[in-house]
Amino acid sequence: MRIVQVTPYYPPHTGGIERYVHNLSRALADRGHEVTVLTANVPAGRPVETDDGVTVKRSTCLARPFNDPFVPSFFRLGGELAEADVLHAHNAYSCAALGAAFARRRYGVPTVLTHHGQHLFGSPLKDLVVALYRRTVERRLVNEIDRVVALSPSDAEYVSTFGVEKERIAVIPNAICPADFLPHMDGDTGRFEEGYRLNGRKRVLFVGQISTRKGVDVLVRAASLVVNGQNGSAPVFFFAGGGDYLDPARELARGYGIEDHVRFPGKVSFRDLVSAYRSSDLYVLPSLSEGMPTVILEAMFFGLPVVTTDLPCLRDNFGDHAVLVPPHDEHALARAVTGLLGDPERCRRLSERGQAFVRSNYTWDKVVLAYERLYEQMTP
Repeated sequence: MRIVQVTPYYPPHTGGIERYVHNLSRALADRGHEVTVLTANVPAGRPVETDDGVTVKRSTCLARPFNDPFVPSFFRLGGELAEADVLHAHNAYSCAALGAAFARRRYGVPTVLTHHGQHLFGSPLKDLVVALYRRTVERRLVNEIDRVVALSPSDAEYVSTFGVEKERIAVIPNAICPADFLPHMDGDTGRFEEGYRLNGRKRVLFVGQISTRKGVDVLVRAASLVVNGQNGSAPVFFFAGGGDYLDPARELARGYGIEDHVRFPGKVSFRDLVSAYRSSDLYVLPSLSEGMPTVILEAMFFGLPVVTTDLPCLRDNFGDHAVLVPPHDEHALARAVTGLLGDPERCRRLSERGQAFVRSNYTWDKVVLAYERLYEQMTP
């Protein structure tokens, strides 16, 4: 089958959707499908290359309003679709999805959209624009696509509120590729721990974009409550990732006087990321909005207890395997972190349940089969 994926970003650009599309494309290629990915040339790279059996074509991005690349070629897909069996777009809040809907109208190619959850930015102005987009553009978009993939039942219910028939909505979860981690599973984490001055201290890990949308400001405030409430040795909070809130987050930590208890290294190597997962005691993701985060699946794969926000999509997927706290609530988050760090038995139970849950259900060699069935239903 010839499958064209269109997505705002693709590795080496980092992010959950990028990794999702990369992993799905690799899994499809491994099963003998011909996969082409169309994406923005951000960061700048070769216009055309082959990566893990997938053809990647990168096009000029003229602007990035709301961090979404505007790529004119997304609206000129005729040549790319001449022999395609399926067009698969990602992220309902993207130029890529709008281009796919335009191509669906013009060329009639069977088209699927993976929704990837609702978006909130934590900014009143930006969130107002998102609300207007939902009522107008998103409503029309999801009704023009042949099939919509939601990552959770609650996200499927959200899509159905736009009038999309339930038989046109498929729930297919996110997944991980355990084989990616295997080369680094047995390595010594000592160099990583010494390099970031982590030795002998408990560690709370965050992996993701350093932004208010991911709740980084909430986690820094919670960290100050945890650190100031400790009688003994306080934990270190390790924030792995880059983003436009990196410098403000560092400044916020300095303002609370907890510089010695936080680490903001920016984007880390994959080797260091694996070391962070392997050597941490707890994973925290206090996002304001999410789909089904790859980073939570990875944290559970490595056996980390997880604290995250009580959002419908996260409750659907992880409610029985993680500690959920209200969004925007640093006090509840601090209590959850302190409680888990002081309760090894509860941590062990969460670790074992989460690890078994992910390893049994959420690997791409299993999830790709659901996409194959969906594509087959859409094609003659």
